[in-house]
Amino acid sequence: METRLIKILVLFAFLAHAVIGIDYYKVLEINRDATTQDINRAFRKLSLKYHPDKNPGDQEAAQRFLDINKAHEILSDPEKRRIYDLQGEEGLERKLRGEDDRWGGRRGPNAHADISVTLEDLYRGATRDMSMQRNVICTSCRGTGAKDGQTKICQYCNGQGVRLERVSVGPGFSMQMQTTCQYCGGRGRTFAASCTKCKGRKVVPETKVLHVVIEKGMKDGQQIVFERESEQHPDYTPGDVIFTLRQQPHSRFKRIGNTLFYDCQLDLKEAILGFKKTVKHLDDHYTEISAKPNEVIQPFSVKIIKGEGMPVHNDPGTYGDMHVKFNVKLPKKLSDKDKELIKKIFATSSA
Repeated sequence: METRLIKILVLFAFLAHAVIGIDYYKVLEINRDATTQDINRAFRKLSLKYHPDKNPGDQEAAQRFLDINKAHEILSDPEKRRIYDLQGEEGLERKLRGEDDRWGGRRGPNAHADISVTLEDLYRGATRDMSMQRNVICTSCRGTGAKDGQTKICQYCNGQGVRLERVSVGPGFSMQMQTTCQYCGGRGRTFAASCTKCKGRKVVPETKVLHVVIEKGMKDGQQIVFERESEQHPDYTPGDVIFTLRQQPHSRFKRIGNTLFYDCQLDLKEAILGFKKTVKHLDDHYTEISAKPNEVIQPFSVKIIKGEGMPVHNDPGTYGDMHVKFNVKLPKKLSDKDKELIKKIFATSSA
């Protein structure tokens, strides 16, 4: 008789859970602002206490053990916990059925910002700490807007999030239309008292610092994406924060793809008799540019120096080329003596 009574009580408790929903925070004996560490600690303690091996034949302890495991499964998962806090078990069931379009399936807007970079930054790699202001879900009420996170089913829509309203469509004609419940905003749940931290807004302002890594070989206009780091809100998934690189003009080099272009100035003597020059590169090493004495440099000719261009992004150790264009500067005027000497040179070379 006693065993039968225990079974009836367990069945009654199960049905009560199904009807009114179970409070998983109470099951784990924790507050609604508990951290993940608090949840795991409570789970280990209670699961050990109510384990069936320690309570043979105790149906109530067995049920409590099942509730403890279920509570841990939900509250230790950030996404499941968020849905449970906002919509209870009913919301979790809708999520499992894929009916989550109006319960957080939407995606919030992306945030965009430009980062000014030099060609040196793109050659060597660089970092930036970017500070941004955004709203984040209130930790005190976990995005419910309710004091202590306690919510209740909206009495105006009975937890459905929608209401049927009769709308006049003409003289003597009306029709019923389904509209979002204005009292709960379509969430199906309301609260009696506002959260003291967010004042019922569900979100609070926060200053977020993102550590942006500009990798070697990145290009002007390339984007660096921080997924789900934009504005938070319990009704949608956060968008991304997207930084776009904007390269400043450089005084000596021009870049196209992985190729660097450099203009080298020569006087007539250097163009004819050869030269040796060094150019300071983007990481402060020096690249040699030279011509042998028997190598006459033509104006606007181009010399390609292999491996002295930009690093190839995501291909360590690989570099593009440097194209050096020679600008030969001719003298503005010649003395009579210089002219006679040049005439003799040309006369000799043509003989």
